[in-house]
Amino acid sequence: MNLNPTAPTMRGLIKVHKEGAPIRAVVNWKNAPGYKLAQMVVKVLSSHTPIPFTYNVKNTVQLTDDPLEIPQGHRMKFASFDISNMYSNIPTRELTAIHIDSCIMNNVDDTTKKEIMKITLTIISQNYFQFQGTIYLQKEGLAMGAPTSSILSEIYLQHMENNTIPELLEKHNIKGYF
Repeated sequence: MNLNPTAPTMRGLIKVHKEGAPIRAVVNWKNAPGYKLAQMVVKVLSSHTPIPFTYNVKNTVQLTDDPLEIPQGHRMKFASFDISNMYSNIPTRELTAIHIDSCIMNNVDDTTKKEIMKITLTIISQNYFQFQGTIYLQKEGLAMGAPTSSILSEIYLQHMENNTIPELLEKHNIKGYF
């Protein structure tokens, strides 16, 4: 029985590529009160947020070609990183206080920028779902299944990469980062 017809419902996504095949919660936002507003925010953020994608890999061909351009020696090492529970580990306070505000600059007046920030904060706080008749509130991170989670996590990660990776590459003499 659905106690609240407007509460997002929860489903699971089996992560078969991870050890133990854990199930990650995915919230279906289509019935959420903020769904249409979240879709609008995605469009606004997409058009007004310059995301550099400096280190992103376009496809597997690029991933296999780019390392070939790095001079290889017998002591060369490769590493692969994965973010554990990415959306739920994005620090929303830091995201909203620093990253979104500093990213939304191009051709947006201060009043519009403040409104975008207010709406984004409202959507981030709508991080609740219903499971087996009980409503839960996710207190930290972004919700899996929310329309805004993808772009907000990308804004955060791009900011982190572009502000920390160049220094780390130089400091540790790293020849490539993709």
